[in-house]
Amino acid sequence: MSERTASDIMEKVFVTAHPDTAVFDLVQMFVKNKITSIPIVNDDSTLAGIVTDADLLYKKIKPHVPHYVNLLGASIYYNGISEYDKSFKKLMACSSKDLMTKDVIIAAPDADVEQLAGVMVAEHLKVIPIVDNKRCVGLVTRRSILDELYREYDEEMKSTT
Repeated sequence: MSERTASDIMEKVFVTAHPDTAVFDLVQMFVKNKITSIPIVNDDSTLAGIVTDADLLYKKIKPHVPHYVNLLGASIYYNGISEYDKSFKKLMACSSKDLMTKDVIIAAPDADVEQLAGVMVAEHLKVIPIVDNKRCVGLVTRRSILDELYREYDEEMKSTT
């Protein structure tokens, strides 16, 4: 990748939520905006944490394969679904501060794209918030990195023809 930086490829328009945002509202934001992560910001726009779609599914609910018995060739489920439902209802009563990851890997706007890609791969991250003066100013996502790789490949192909 060329010497492009986070500020060159980051999403500058993104959805945020407050630490007191109800999880129910977070779910609505995820679905409505078709996104995979939401930075959680304080009143002064400083980054407090991040919530991902995986956090909603795994942190509090911890889904498991429902218990079942095989009766005359049909699988009869018991216990698992109702337990999952109870856990989901408990989750809906939480707020984003209860669910968010507080130790977030962040980068500055001048961070090198190649280094960002390396960190994302090494740490299995879907998103890195871009922070300037403690304020979240953008998001670099896997899609941002893929778009950059495609742009660079496309430019190389055009220059060789």
